[in-house]
Amino acid sequence: MKLHELKSVGSWIDLDKGMVYPSYANGSVDLDCPTSLKHDILSEEWYSKLSDLDHKAIYDFLPIIFKTK
Repeated sequence: MKLHELKSVGSWIDLDKGMVYPSYANGSVDLDCPTSLKHDILSEEWYSKLSDLDHKAIYDFLPIIFKTK
């Protein structure tokens, strides 16, 4: 598991599998609540709040409609 923090949306992503996990208030990762960027639907608001840096980090896992920012 290769985790990368997505600070702009309060989440972490496993760069190997495209799974997104929420952050606890202390900034650590909550591994009990995964969401797949490939198979699950995240809100458009979540995608729109991604910083440019975070957008680049998850680009390969994005649905085609969110690839342009």
